[in-house]
Amino acid sequence: MGLGYAVAAAAAVKQNQKVTLRSGLHIEVRKVINNLAPQNWMRMATGQGQKGTREYDWSMIDIRADDTPEEHEAGTSRLIVRRHRYTRETSNYLCHHQHPATPAKLVEVICRRWEVEEAFQLGKSFVGLDLGQVTCWNSWHCWSLFSMIAAIVLTLTRAATAALTAPDWPPGLTPVSCPELLKLLRAFALPSPARDGDHVVFWSACRLRRQAVAQACHRQRHHLHDQVA
Repeated sequence: MGLGYAVAAAAAVKQNQKVTLRSGLHIEVRKVINNLAPQNWMRMATGQGQKGTREYDWSMIDIRADDTPEEHEAGTSRLIVRRHRYTRETSNYLCHHQHPATPAKLVEVICRRWEVEEAFQLGKSFVGLDLGQVTCWNSWHCWSLFSMIAAIVLTLTRAATAALTAPDWPPGLTPVSCPELLKLLRAFALPSPARDGDHVVFWSACRLRRQAVAQACHRQRHHLHDQVA
């Protein structure tokens, strides 16, 4: 009740979705964007990427909150448009807040989603967060915990290198990214996996044994279901 929100991504707020302006005009989002004057746009930095500062053009239009229940306190609703500075591609966001908020604060909240997506990408792509094949809470908890610890190590190391300056960090080099850091760890710190014949046969037997147990459990489940039916 009374919570603010920022509906993000063009998939959620489409170009043909209609909003109600403060004047009472019910109009499609694309028409609102087409009527914006150059002075209605402001360029704002939204964070750092591997290629440098992310900068987009932003525009904010006051609208009426058509979906706010009557028992909610009155607040401020805005249609926020983000435009790529080169391709002119736009993304739309609907925001509602009970207390006054600056444009910079709203943009910060909207862009927080990128940080979450980058964290998930780090967990899935580099530390195996989505590779655990577990069937109980304890094993899932252990796998997730070790994956997140590995992600924390990579993140903190990357942040530490970003803070270094000459002579501690060579000039002309960007800070170490997580993929590059993982390559260095695999080359100099992490032990290479065993590839001898006995090791390969041992793990092959383990996989075949688990498959046999899974097949037996599957057959038993079907048998019990048939008896009950």
